[in-house]
Amino acid sequence: MLLSSQSILSEVTKSKNVYHDHGRHPVIIGNTFIHNGYPYAINSTLKSGVRLDILTAIANELDAMQESYSRVFLSRFDLRLPTGTPVETSNTWMSQLFKTLRERLKSKNGRPKGIAEPIINFAYGWVREKEKAKQVHYHCWIALPQRQVRKMGTQKHGIGGLITEIWMNLTGGEHTLVELPKARGEYPTHYIIKRGEPATLEGPILWLSYLAKERGKYQTGKGDRIHSTSKLSSKK
Repeated sequence: MLLSSQSILSEVTKSKNVYHDHGRHPVIIGNTFIHNGYPYAINSTLKSGVRLDILTAIANELDAMQESYSRVFLSRFDLRLPTGTPVETSNTWMSQLFKTLRERLKSKNGRPKGIAEPIINFAYGWVREKEKAKQVHYHCWIALPQRQVRKMGTQKHGIGGLITEIWMNLTGGEHTLVELPKARGEYPTHYIIKRGEPATLEGPILWLSYLAKERGKYQTGKGDRIHSTSKLSSKK
């Protein structure tokens, strides 16, 4: 629940630096992320804190989307890799995925059925993870104008179908490498964020803070990115 209090408008999220073999990163202290003066609950646990740098980058992109659209459709999806894929290759595929997705959504004939007009702006982000006994995988999110996109679709239709098609072409793999969202417990398949209504970010921030969890964000020491977002906020 959003904690409303004018006294916290000037506060910032408390964090600490965590050091590792290849550098350091900030981790949020506690289970609250303050953004634009409002505190939001996050998925912080004893086993894994939430990285402030990753969650801040996500929140800033969602802000930028709300400057262009009064209602924003937000959803998530996961991507897996063919066995043995090098990190350098998979990170390149991620960049190519969203570049191609942007080109297709802006095109006249490459958009999924049901999207009548080109989508000029959308926001996205990804994190790379590898936990014990698991393969490298990517958690992704995407934010689109809600007046044009009302649902994620399936692996054969809509936005989900387009993502699946592009990822299969890049990896040479099967559709099973793409996992689209399913309603689970307190989390739906998507959220609608409304401009000027901070409470509509409660669910999205909690949902996306899982992507920013500290656990699983392994570093190779070769300068490979473990997370990235679109750059809408940098164009303001």
